[in-house]
Amino acid sequence: MVSEPTPRATTRKPVRLCVRCSRVTDAPVVVSEVHQSSGPGFNVYACPECAPCFPPLPDAYDLLNGWRGRNEDGAE
Repeated sequence: MVSEPTPRATTRKPVRLCVRCSRVTDAPVVVSEVHQSSGPGFNVYACPECAPCFPPLPDAYDLLNGWRGRNEDGAE
């Protein structure tokens, strides 16, 4: 008895809704990261045409550098 070859699983392209124009895109670009203290955060996506309308995401290390030299109460 000859077994048939197992079909390979096809990889689906990511499909997301553009936050600006509300169109579905198969080439989403992350334009924002929403952090939450009560659970996992989420990413906000835009289509490639709308993505340039959003400011670039800040680097986490750049954000942390602003906190250097501060006391726990926020004083310099």
